[in-house]
This record gives sequence, structure tokens and C-alpha cells, in this order.
Amino acid sequence: MRSIALFAVAGLAALSLAACSDEHATQIKEGAKAAGSEIKQAAVDIKNDPDVKEAGTALKESTEEAAADAKVAAGEAVDKAKVAGAKAGQETKEAAADINADAKKAGANAKRDVHEATK
Repeated sequence: MRSIALFAVAGLAALSLAACSDEHATQIKEGAKAAGSEIKQAAVDIKNDPDVKEAGTALKESTEEAAADAKVAAGEAVDKAKVAGAKAGQETKEAAADINADAKKAGANAKRDVHEATK
């Protein structure tokens, strides 16, 4: 008899725990739904906040301005590189002309010296 009573008490305890677990699980589920709903609403509020929209617009504009400034700076750098390249090319031509003139003069002097030496 004692065994039957013990099993009955154990069975009631198990049913009681199961009921508490289901109730607890339901509370957790409802709490998670509520939290999800609050997070969703907060995201909508942030999305629709005029200050956030204004900050997004300002960020977009400043990015566009920075890109335009970078493009201008890059163009100026290319122009300066072209000028420097042209200047270097001109200086190279002048140096080559000077070397050529010096070589012609040295050749003429050598020819003259050989001619005088063979007289």
C-alpha cells in the first residue's frame, strides 16, 4: 500500500513539474515575442526619426563632396605629372642637343687636329 501511495505522490509531483514547465515555457515564449515586437518598433521609430534621416542625408552629401574633391585633386595631380613629364622631356631633348653639339665640335676638332698633324 505504501508503494502505491509513493507512486501516486511521485506521479502527482511529475505532473505538477510538467505543468510548471509548460507554464514557464509559455511565459518565456510570450516574453520573447514582446521583446521582438519592441525591437521591431524601435527599429521603425529610428528609421522614421527626422534626425536620423537628416544625418543620413548629411552623410551622403559629405561623401559626395569628398568624392568630388578627390576627383579634382586627382585631376590636378595628373596635370602636374603631365607638366613635370613635359618639362623632363624638354630638358632631356636640350641635354641630348648639347651632347650632340659637343660631340660634333669634338669631332670637328679631332678632324682639324688630324689634318694639321698630317700636313
